[in-house]
Amino acid sequence: MTAIYLIRHGQASFGQQNYDMLSNMGHQQALLLGKALGARIGKFDKVYLGSMLRHKQTLENCLTGMAVEYDETSWHIDSAWNEYDHNDIIAQMGPQFADAPSVKNWLLTQPNPKAAFEKLFNDAMNRWMSAMHCSDYIESWDVYQTRIKVALENVITNCKGAKKVAVFTSGGPISVVSQYLLGIAAKNVMQVNWTLVNCSVTKLVATQSRVFLSTLNEHSHFESEDKALITYK
Repeated sequence: MTAIYLIRHGQASFGQQNYDMLSNMGHQQALLLGKALGARIGKFDKVYLGSMLRHKQTLENCLTGMAVEYDETSWHIDSAWNEYDHNDIIAQMGPQFADAPSVKNWLLTQPNPKAAFEKLFNDAMNRWMSAMHCSDYIESWDVYQTRIKVALENVITNCKGAKKVAVFTSGGPISVVSQYLLGIAAKNVMQVNWTLVNCSVTKLVATQSRVFLSTLNEHSHFESEDKALITYK
């Protein structure tokens, strides 16, 4: 039996020029996660991660917190565990959203930028997931789902004999895995995504015959700390 720990990255640099890097809070979250995991499980037998910088930074901080010396050559980097391209998804909502600077300029014209962005993002995600405009996107919703399922199958296939496997990834892939294993309707997947805490742990258990979800979005390692550590971006 293999335990597979799907770990969402720490808080990224939302609103900054480069989103794909941990904020100071994100580094702190990953260190605390590592300390908690080190006390609970010791060390991982195998490590997988997406190719995004925030995945690597979360892994490095986590292993530091676990007090484990790491060898990058032993990590299995698989871009199939990367997040969806939110910039491309938003860009399909109109020419005024063609790139991140354009979106930022548009938000400056809105009376409530936070609410305006949330509505824009929700509408963009709903359009993408409707599967009615697949050719508009670099990666359609169906292709994205398939990518994540194949990535999971590859981990399961290549980790036979390992007891503890970590996958450092993002909220989208974790939500798709949850959808796949629990039979969640596609329209409800984003409800799972919105609730996933940065540096939360979703645990899968793989046997010879099946894989099932054991825990979802576990973040008790932050409950006894400063509640400001519980973030969602």
